[in-house]
Order: sequence, then structure tokens, then C-alpha cells
Amino acid sequence: MLIYKYMPTERFFTNFKLRFTPPEDLNDPLELVPRVRLRDPEKYAQEITARNIESAIRRFQIEHPKVPLEEVRAILTLAARQVESSMDPQEKEREHFHSFMKVTNQNVGVLSLTTDPSSAPMWAHYASTYKGLAVGFDSNSNFFRPTEGEPENCGELVKVEYTNTPPVAYVETGKIDYPKELFFTKAECWSYENEWRVIKYLPHAQEVIEIPNGLPIHLFEAPHDAIKEVIFGFRISPTARAVVEKALTERAPHVARKKIEFVPNAGLRVMDC
Repeated sequence: MLIYKYMPTERFFTNFKLRFTPPEDLNDPLELVPRVRLRDPEKYAQEITARNIESAIRRFQIEHPKVPLEEVRAILTLAARQVESSMDPQEKEREHFHSFMKVTNQNVGVLSLTTDPSSAPMWAHYASTYKGLAVGFDSNSNFFRPTEGEPENCGELVKVEYTNTPPVAYVETGKIDYPKELFFTKAECWSYENEWRVIKYLPHAQEVIEIPNGLPIHLFEAPHDAIKEVIFGFRISPTARAVVEKALTERAPHVARKKIEFVPNAGLRVMDC
């Protein structure tokens, strides 16, 4: 199966590297945004205080050596019950949410692809209104397979599911269950994209470009043999096309050249150059 990446410029053909984008830099602000819920708020509060009460008792005894142990334990147990009753589950959920988003934006990058090379909205939105191009990759390439040392869910080409019900991440003491669906779902309004995606662990990027007042750009090199075809937009400039043609001739001569055209009474069609 061929899987396509729409591109607004010819930049990819200057180094054959693809950007994997952190969630906060994606065009949909709801990408990779879970609903975080405490699985059992009462139990969560009790387990939090239970994990800390013994160390608190030891500290209290050091500071107040004349107070009997039974009295110390009674005082701190009462304090623990008060803490439990005053804990705000929604505030704890917000804390876990912000922690997840911070870690995710620092470590997870998304590469969005599609099975549809002739989508008018996508040529308009992602290929600079037909001034760009679409690159077809072999979905069986090892580039779309997990590699050793990658975290869970990274490296695998996965079809995106479209739903208006966000995945729920359940929190327990010392554990957060982030479902795989969190990384591979989008709202139904995006279903026209027919998206497949790969996520990568950003610290493994082959190149990082620092952007003043912006997020770094993380680049991963795509193997030349994974590239099977290039579809030129009908408004691509001669200069941009020449850059692509030169790169293909020198480094990937096997790649097929095609073009997207508007055919009267038929719509957009991918045609041989």
C-alpha cells in the first residue's frame, strides 16, 4: 500500500528528512488531548496519605521525642483523614493532565499521512493550494516499523479512528493508564483526511533545528527506497520542481513522477507526467 504525505514545499528533497510534530504544534488543538479521570477518587486519596503517613510519623517523633507513639499516630491519622476529605478530585485530574501534556510535547512527535492522494481539501490545506506536492511511501518499509529502544506505541503505522468521544486516561495511585487510542484518534470532522500516522520518540531525532520563540523541529531521515512516487501540484514552480527532479535523479531515480490535474467533469486525477 502507498501512503502519502502532502508537503507545501520541496524542502524534504533537500535532505530526505521528515518532521515529526509535537501535539501543541499540530493544526488541531485537540490532538492527543485525553480526558483524565481518577478511577476511584476516595481510594486514590487514601492511598496517597497511606504512602506518606509512616515517614511523617518518624519525622514527628524526631521533632517531638517526648510525645508517645500512639498519640503521634492518632494525631497524624486524623490529619490524614482531613487531607483526604479536602482533596479536590478535579484539581488532581487537572494536575495529571498538565503533566501528561508537558511530557508528551517534549517526547512525542506525529507524522500524519493519508491513503488519498487526490483530496482537494488536503491539496489546498497541506500542499499550499497545489503549489506543493505529495510523496508516496511504501507502507511496508521498515521506516514504518518500531525500532529497538523506542517507547510503547512509537514507530508503528496505525490507521486513525474518528470519534467525537475523546479517550479517557484513568489515574490510580502511582499509575496512569494512557490507552493506545489516545495517540490514534481524531474528531469526526477530520475524517475526510483518511489519516494513518506514525509517532516517534523525539529524543531519537537525527536532527533538531532550534526555532527562536518556537518549538524545535525534529527531523527523522526517510530511507530512499521507501519513496515510491512524487505527485506534483499543478501550480508548483519550475524552480521547486527542478530541486525535486535533481534530488531524485541523484539519490532516488526509481521514484515515479506524477502530477495532480483538474479534469473537467471528473474532478482531480493523478496522472503520469
